[in-house]
Amino acid sequence: MLSRVANLTYWMARYLERAENSARILDVNTQLALESSMGVVNDARLWEPIIFALGDETIFKELYSETSERTVAEFVLFNPKNPNSVLSCINLARENARCIRDQISSDAWEQLNRLYLQMRGKTVADYRQTGTVEFLGRLRKSIQLFYGIAASMFPRNDAWQFYELGRFLERADNSSRLIDVKYFTLLPTVQAVGSTLDALQWGAVLRSCSAFEAFRKSRRGLINAERVLDYLILDEFFPRSIRFSIITAEESVRRITRDSDHHYSNAPSRSLGRLRADLDYLLIGDIVKFGLHEWIDQLQLSIARVHTDIESAFIDYDVERARILG
Repeated sequence: MLSRVANLTYWMARYLERAENSARILDVNTQLALESSMGVVNDARLWEPIIFALGDETIFKELYSETSERTVAEFVLFNPKNPNSVLSCINLARENARCIRDQISSDAWEQLNRLYLQMRGKTVADYRQTGTVEFLGRLRKSIQLFYGIAASMFPRNDAWQFYELGRFLERADNSSRLIDVKYFTLLPTVQAVGSTLDALQWGAVLRSCSAFEAFRKSRRGLINAERVLDYLILDEFFPRSIRFSIITAEESVRRITRDSDHHYSNAPSRSLGRLRADLDYLLIGDIVKFGLHEWIDQLQLSIARVHTDIESAFIDYDVERARILG
């Protein structure tokens, strides 16, 4: 397929996944703020974790002089000057889809267009009037409706594999950022680690990943940091876990390149294979011992390298040295 179509499809999926995950990160932080013992919901310390986890400190400081619930919600959801805001991501996904309308179904295009119109013109006042939980819930369901339409109507050709590759690579990165929000959230004292408040906050992280019920059925028992992290990072079967996302992205590259099992003919396959193997043999105790935030930083760098390899292999490649697939 044309590299231009592959690129547009890959980024359409990444932008939509990023929009959904930004909504999830705002949701988990809202729940953590409500359960905080600080007492003042508008305390800047309750909202800074979102900006830190998204890695958008520089652009946020350029646009806002204070950190509050209003400024952070506006920055994450509606500000068109933030290239990673939900509105910006949905707009970019729609523009990409417009360029490949012959590759996607009319139902998928209409749902993406409807999603854009749903967000366009909305403000923080609308967000508060609707109710934060209700607003974010509707937004996530609208994006998931597009996923459902795509899953039932997209042919399983190379375009679908690039769609899945973009979606799950972005999901792996964003799931790590969602976990990082909890890392940046302050507990009142060091002794509060392992307390009821700590368990409530980890429960909020699970709910924001739509993982609470699945975690209960799979792991049972207490909710604590190590058990939640083990599920969200290393579980092989939960669709939002980091390991599941990397396995799925690797499978998409394998189908694109027609590689057989254990044969890695290109840089993206090798990068994803190394990352998947690391996750296969990793124990959650190793991550905790290394430092959760430091490990997440390394993971995000690895995912960025995979993205660079994908661009070099499939998007911006040397035509004369390109491999011809049957």
